[in-house]
Parts: sequence; C-alpha cells; structure tokens
Amino acid sequence: MTRAEPEKIRQVRLADLAARTIAHEIDTASDGRETGGILLGDISTDGVANVRHAGDPGPAAVRTPTFFLRDRAHAQQLADSAFEADGSIWIGEWHTHPTTEPAPSKTDLETYCNLLADPELRFTVILSIIIGPLPSPHAPDIGMIAWACAPRSTTAVPIQLTEHVDGQGRLPT
Repeated sequence: MTRAEPEKIRQVRLADLAARTIAHEIDTASDGRETGGILLGDISTDGVANVRHAGDPGPAAVRTPTFFLRDRAHAQQLADSAFEADGSIWIGEWHTHPTTEPAPSKTDLETYCNLLADPELRFTVILSIIIGPLPSPHAPDIGMIAWACAPRSTTAVPIQLTEHVDGQGRLPT
C-alpha cells in the first residue's frame, strides 16, 4: 500500500542502487521475454519522483515476450525492507519491452488504470519506467522512458540519469 502522492510527476531521479538493479535484471533476462519489478522511493510535493530502489521480478514472476507480471509476495517483501531501511514506498513499476518501443501498451495502461482505481492503494499517480530496444516518438534517441500515469493522462517525464546509465538513456547490459 502507498500513501497519496501529488497528481503530477515532472522529473524522475533514478538512484545508483535502482539503476544497478535494473541493469542487472536486463542483463540476466536477455531471453526475449519481458522482465521488471517495482519502484520504491517517494514523490516530493514539487513532483520529483525519487527512485531509491528497483525490485527484481521475483521467483514466481510470469514472463512472456509480450507480458510481465511481478511476483507479488516477493515485491511485498522488497517493499517492506525498503520502508524499514529508509521510508521508501511503492511509487510504480519498471519493465522491459524486448521488441517494441518503450511506451505503455494497452495492457500496461489497463494495469495502471486498475491500480489508480483501487481505493486501498490510494494512488493519484503511478510512475512507470519502460525499457525497450526501439526508440519512441516521445524520445527518438532514448531506449528508457519514464511515464507519469494519472487517471486522465499518461505523459513522458525526464529521468535524471546516474553514471550507471549512458548518455542516451540506455542501461548498460
């Protein structure tokens, strides 16, 4: 569960630890199937999403070439540990699109709508980071894009990259 957050995300700050986790998962999952995990951190009142931790998919995750579903029990354990460590909460998800652009699919958008509509979660905005091999019309030279998903809009937002991410927004594999 998360607490209510601002309705806008204007920037994402991806911490070293989170970037390294994502890069490692991409490297180990180079089998043509989607992978991903949760994003943990906070969203400040000025709309900056601080991603301090990124989860891995977990042992019971479902991974296909066009679909990813994280291991929920594993994700909850990661969220509990991060909250105890530094107060980080669940602010979103990350996943790969191995053969398409890094933009939310119809299935992704349906998932975000369901999360936003769940009154127990109290999301007002969800952060999604999608990594794909193909460029997007929103960012033609970037293979990784952050998306702010609110009840009536989904918009691309800039990511402040760490030294573990190259200048084109691609995580090293």
